[in-house]
Amino acid sequence: MDIVRVIKSKDYTTICNRIFKDKRLSLKAKGLLAMLLSLSDHWELSIKGLEVILKEGRTSIRSTMNELIENGYVERQQIRENNKFIGVDYIVFELPKSQNLTAGNLTSQNQTQVSNNLSNNQFNKANSKNQFFDEVMSFKDFSKAMLNDFFEYWSEPTKKGVLKKDTMKTWSTSRRLKNWAKNESKWALQSVGISKVDKHLQSHNEAMNILNQLEHDKKNR
Repeated sequence: MDIVRVIKSKDYTTICNRIFKDKRLSLKAKGLLAMLLSLSDHWELSIKGLEVILKEGRTSIRSTMNELIENGYVERQQIRENNKFIGVDYIVFELPKSQNLTAGNLTSQNQTQVSNNLSNNQFNKANSKNQFFDEVMSFKDFSKAMLNDFFEYWSEPTKKGVLKKDTMKTWSTSRRLKNWAKNESKWALQSVGISKVDKHLQSHNEAMNILNQLEHDKKNR
């Protein structure tokens, strides 16, 4: 078999090959899971949303999602507010949450069993980042652009794989946001100050050029 590949520089998603070797999943389920893993962490996953971007209808998508749920690749959680049901949230796993995979389920030469710890760590990290995003966006007194910049900076993972904010000895999102807003104001003022200085210098240089030209003309008369 010949496979024609392209140079992978951008717009590619890295996916664990174990997904495609899991015999419990249908071809349709493997395709849907691969697509889900290519979406942004903050994409609001719903059956209705998937229906918009996929060719399949709602019934087909729901049955395929149920297949992924049954096999531990997707977890469906009810969202409640004041003990009232307000919606459904989905958590997608690159490795099945339930790791009861046997040699008959996976076609692997070494019949490797996926580690529970790895799956749990991935879940915890993703959950932590999503919770932090929701917390940051709940501060409506600040602009959305500023909140996004703040989140992107403090949610950047370190070499150890933890969020930058989690490396701080103490943390208060509210206090950090207020300091961030103050710093942005200072930067804006500094930027305005620099532009004014530049304007004054430009005016001074233009005046000096005119004077020099007048002196030159007088000497040549």
